[in-house]
Amino acid sequence: MNWFKLSVIIAVLLPVYYYLDTYVLPTLFIFDTEVLQQIVNDSLAIAPKDNTTALFVEINRRLREVYGDKVNEFNTDDWMFNNAGNAMGSMFIQHASISEYLIFFGTAIGTEGHTGLHPSNDYFYILEGEQWAHKLGDPKPEIYRPGDMHWLKRGQMKQYSMPSTTWALELAQGWIPGMLPFGFADTFFSTLDFKTLGRTIYFTAKAMIENMLRGKF
Repeated sequence: MNWFKLSVIIAVLLPVYYYLDTYVLPTLFIFDTEVLQQIVNDSLAIAPKDNTTALFVEINRRLREVYGDKVNEFNTDDWMFNNAGNAMGSMFIQHASISEYLIFFGTAIGTEGHTGLHPSNDYFYILEGEQWAHKLGDPKPEIYRPGDMHWLKRGQMKQYSMPSTTWALELAQGWIPGMLPFGFADTFFSTLDFKTLGRTIYFTAKAMIENMLRGKF
């Protein structure tokens, strides 16, 4: 392929991408960040302080009341490990589609790593523990505690740490397939944990296909 043909292809694709990204993508979102914040706050207020699983169940119940079957029912058997950006934790997929994912994510013992550089906005609602974040050029850490929401803007990256037991409700809105390589790369270049990769692909694909059949992309 010569440079002229490549330039023509790029010239055609860029406006298409701009249109899809600017005018189509936002219409696919169903989750409201303020609604999620209220659900988190209300659940934190009534859930037993020493029972994290009860908090997961309560949040999931409230999410399903608002969003119906687009949110998977919480099941403790469907947790999976996640290695990404040199950090390790575990997650439960509540929703996955082309434009959004909603998960419980965290760790019982702490972790640290790179947030990744993503084509999406990421909203991280702290349920238990603390998340620390380091923005380049800022000598002071950002510290997020239960009830706080850490908004990692699209195209932004940070160093982050969850220094001890920390759990969160995480929403990503954007081009979700573009985030998957970040979530898979550590398997091939570090952990070689293909069992976990298989579970991740299975639950992600299952949720995406189910939602597409419901008309949710």
